[in-house]
Amino acid sequence: MASHRTGDRPEGPQRASSPIIRPKVTIPGATSLPLLGAYAARQCPVRAQWDLLRPCEPLPPTPAQERLAERGREFEDWVLSRILELHPAAVAVPSAPAPDREQATARAMAAGAPVITKGRLPQDLLGQRVGEPDLLLRAPAGGYRPVDVKHHLALTSEPSPFAGRSAPLERLTWEEAGEEEGRGARKNREDLLQLAHYQRMLEAGGFAVAGRRWAGIVGREARVVWYDLDLPVWAGADAPGRGRRRSTMELYDSEFARRREVVDAAARHRLDPSLPLLATPIRIGECPQCPWWGWCGPILHSGAGSVSLLPRTGERAYRIHLAQGVTDRRELAALDHRTALLVSSGVDVRPLLAALGRLPDATPVAEVLGRRRSGQLGRLAQQGIRTLGDARGLSQRTAAYAASPLSALPEQIDEARAALGPAPVYRRRGVRAVTAPRADVEVDIDMENVEDGVYLWGTLTTPRVPGAALEGGYRPFHTWEPLTPATELSLFRSFWEWLTSLRETCRIRGPSFHAYCYNAGAETGQMKRISAGTDLAGPVAAFTSSPEWVDLLPVFRSQLITGTGSGLKEVAPLAGFSWEVEDPGGAESMVRYEEAVAEVDSRRSGAARSWLLSYNRNDVEATLAVREWMARGAGNPPRVEDLGP
Repeated sequence: MASHRTGDRPEGPQRASSPIIRPKVTIPGATSLPLLGAYAARQCPVRAQWDLLRPCEPLPPTPAQERLAERGREFEDWVLSRILELHPAAVAVPSAPAPDREQATARAMAAGAPVITKGRLPQDLLGQRVGEPDLLLRAPAGGYRPVDVKHHLALTSEPSPFAGRSAPLERLTWEEAGEEEGRGARKNREDLLQLAHYQRMLEAGGFAVAGRRWAGIVGREARVVWYDLDLPVWAGADAPGRGRRRSTMELYDSEFARRREVVDAAARHRLDPSLPLLATPIRIGECPQCPWWGWCGPILHSGAGSVSLLPRTGERAYRIHLAQGVTDRRELAALDHRTALLVSSGVDVRPLLAALGRLPDATPVAEVLGRRRSGQLGRLAQQGIRTLGDARGLSQRTAAYAASPLSALPEQIDEARAALGPAPVYRRRGVRAVTAPRADVEVDIDMENVEDGVYLWGTLTTPRVPGAALEGGYRPFHTWEPLTPATELSLFRSFWEWLTSLRETCRIRGPSFHAYCYNAGAETGQMKRISAGTDLAGPVAAFTSSPEWVDLLPVFRSQLITGTGSGLKEVAPLAGFSWEVEDPGGAESMVRYEEAVAEVDSRRSGAARSWLLSYNRNDVEATLAVREWMARGAGNPPRVEDLGP
């Protein structure tokens, strides 16, 4: 793009008179250390390590990843082109080698350009950072704020710790932004860490706005949604003080410093392989999309398998296990469940174990722990431990977890035992018989969406009583037209009117009614988002909070345990269900949607539409299959408590 004319120089002391990049600084021992970009703090430290060392050939991006990246680039290009049209004084940094772009960006900021697109900030050699914010917006009093363009929603109708302050593309700046009544900024950790990276670079170069740190995201709403980077919103084990939260800047500094240590160690390891690496592979949510999963996956699954492979075992739990010398699922399964129950509930049994052999077994535990610890004494009594001798069955190794209490420790022990056990699924402790909530008329619901919105609401109606006199079967509500807010709302109204009519018919005729989904977060969230600000908002909220709306995921989790995943694709095969389509999954459905709405090849788009409808139908059929399987007792699976250490 051509460069637009620039405005006045920035006011105030934020920038010295020299307009170009600071001279290169030599850092002892850091001459071979790479500079880190804005994605470093938001990505896995292990990925940052392998990005430098490249231990194998990286996996190529999947078609779904390529599609997401392409859609993101298209949206970014549209937003930036629109901004250049609306702001004639803006400067578009042209494509060029990195040093030239840094020089051009520094000159534009020194000249006071009100808007800079596709810039590259001067290198922060002391902080070892590089960065390329999509937008830099000049404040009236001088200095710049970073803004990035993201192809997702930036505003939400749900409560948010961030005020819903935003500005249209015509105005852009924080000073011109207004409050979004009834809406807040989405709390997206990755986006904010990226903005904090740019903020630190602006500060290092003397280009930042003085005072409170504000940065923006342009989402699919085509508005700049502003975030206060100094607002304490992030909880964590290393947050400052008990009960306090960290700001985005504090969180970023901590995360970036950690990646910096990992990458620096990797750089030194590359020069001297005898030097240790700092990052150990751990299973997290981004693993399946990582180019190094082909390297980390076999490591994690070797032997008895990493404890991080267990469901809902996050990084904090992994590090606590590691500190206790528990590195794989077999070692975790060998811990004592009874002791874990006590430790996870806040009972420190280590003094009891230390007193064994020193005091008589008949000594009341209150004399060891102190009578003021009535809560702990009550929990010990629930486990049959009233005297010192009763504590002989407790485990010293499991008791050591009291140093870093882990509330999910008993659950994780059972998950590890289930993962290594011979059966594919087990009943949880205390579950005598598996069951599921049923109704006379049942409707399974599953929606399909892309970044622009929901294009398909699939329903499967199952009348279970002869007198219901209702038509059963699969019924999709869908559109292949370009998705706009109006189109999406119209489609949802059609689905909602049908569902409301069916519920009203059941109420009048008498049969009971339930609507089901598997993992309600997606469907409930989309219903509330689409209906927000319309006459449907109240009825939707009433329905999704009523007993008629049943999420089968917690029903499954409360009764059954597998040691692996509990998503629909993992659970439905336990009920004997299989999908008709190849590669069923949300990522594949997004690729198919692109083909379905394309007009270039009608035969290909027709095949893609057929695939999407079959996939959606299979999803609701799978939900029904899981429910019926559970209602029959799920095959009477063995009890997890019968699995020994």
